Amino acid sequence: MRKLFYIALAGLMPLAMNAQTLGTEAMPFVHLDYNPASLAMGSTMAPTAAVLPLSDFTLAAGGAYKYYMPDISGTKYYSGGVAGKYGKFGAAVSFTRGTGEEISGSGFTPTEILVNGGAAYAFTTNLSAGVNVLYAKEQLLSDYSNSAVAFDAFVAGRFDAIDFFAGVSSMGGKVSSESTGDFSLPSAAVAGVGYGIDIAEYHAVSARIKADYFLSGAFAAGIGAEYSFDKLIFARVGYHYGGESVVPSFASAGFGFHIGMFCLDAAYLFGSDVLNNSFSVSVGVRF
Repeated sequence: MRKLFYIALAGLMPLAMNAQTLGTEAMPFVHLDYNPASLAMGSTMAPTAAVLPLSDFTLAAGGAYKYYMPDISGTKYYSGGVAGKYGKFGAAVSFTRGTGEEISGSGFTPTEILVNGGAAYAFTTNLSAGVNVLYAKEQLLSDYSNSAVAFDAFVAGRFDAIDFFAGVSSMGGKVSSESTGDFSLPSAAVAGVGYGIDIAEYHAVSARIKADYFLSGAFAAGIGAEYSFDKLIFARVGYHYGGESVVPSFASAGFGFHIGMFCLDAAYLFGSDVLNNSFSVSVGVRF
């Protein structure tokens, strides 16, 4: 019971402090990475619909499961979404629901909900831009809930072996509380770049880096690498430095199998007192 009390208290702490204080933004789950392929590479892939018009697929759909912080205050996240492009346009929608540990004796389970809808346009064959609107809601206690609306805006580019993205995430959203005032989501300026090459007929390697600068003053960064065989089998490793941001530091590894239009990806987190044994897996189809 004491552990569950501390879990609930930890969830309420961001609402009891100034949102501009380092690392105390509300609803940190809006900045989590729910893509296991990205998590396995230190959370370095583009978190934006802006990349869709430059992608190699026309339509994709899938679902993911993520077990976050299982050794401390485990939350299970279930995600689903669809994305596609038509000509110079791209669009995506996704839904994520998180469920925490049941508060003993109450029959109540804390929940988190995140809904995203994004659209993008390619100005040239190598450059695009996109905007995403998100709705977030958390129910930390049976009689206490919060919600917020915010947006992301990014540009993305792809030139031969190099791709990049840059923009802002979770901007404009406020979490309101009658007792403690308004608090910001973990808004940040985000940028990343990747480089990939073929090293033999069936072998390729790539590397990625990403950096996040939060308006609270926190800084986070990730680095990752991937090896692929014939674009069928993928092995990935990475490291994410969280500093005082809403996502703690962790090391990661994972794999992927892409057979025809079917995709399976998985990631495992380690090397972190907070995130040890967290993992994520996804299945999907691409056309």
